[in-house]
Amino acid sequence: MFREYDDLLVILDDVRRRAPDSRHIWCSAADGFETTVAQRQGVVLGGAWSPHFLRDKWSGWWEVPWTVVLRNPSIVRIERTVTSFTEWVPVMEAVAQAGESLLVVTTEISTELLHTFIVNSLKETLSCCVIRPADNLSSWGGSTLSASWDFVSSPPATKLQLPKAVEAWSRRNATVVFPTADSDWRMMASEITLISVGGRNQDDQHDRLRYMVEAIQER
Repeated sequence: MFREYDDLLVILDDVRRRAPDSRHIWCSAADGFETTVAQRQGVVLGGAWSPHFLRDKWSGWWEVPWTVVLRNPSIVRIERTVTSFTEWVPVMEAVAQAGESLLVVTTEISTELLHTFIVNSLKETLSCCVIRPADNLSSWGGSTLSASWDFVSSPPATKLQLPKAVEAWSRRNATVVFPTADSDWRMMASEITLISVGGRNQDDQHDRLRYMVEAIQER
């Protein structure tokens, strides 16, 4: 008997055979009715620190449940010793005023600081997300990358000194950052499989996206 999501399972099984792991598989909402598969170069990092960043709602052009997208994100890797972002307020305000986003990467974060980002995200005063770093921390250091990728305890003079990306997508178990064409860390990018999920109508598409995101994160 035909099951409602059999077509998605067939596609996902095929993709899994070719992808290194589930962190390299992501979903987006298709513009048409058909479900298609494409490839894109991205850098895989750890998942979001809090479920509060992963709201299940239809908002703007991003329509994937339990996944947050940051457009034109500035990226900062903060030391675990940072407990307050008071001195970072000017940079945060500059990012917000520019209509851009802030991706914070950290191995540890205080409850107060995490709450600050969550509140700003929920109030939509700053598009932001706090995530965990890559599994292999050594790959983010050394002479191959600019000093802007070091963990820092104090902010730069301006947001322009922070590394930028085209987009960053984050969910519970992973984050993928799509670098700009001139990024010195494009060398770290790997092949990301994007499944653009279609549907009979908008509600059906949303249900199929929800199913796909949950299925991808099962492994």
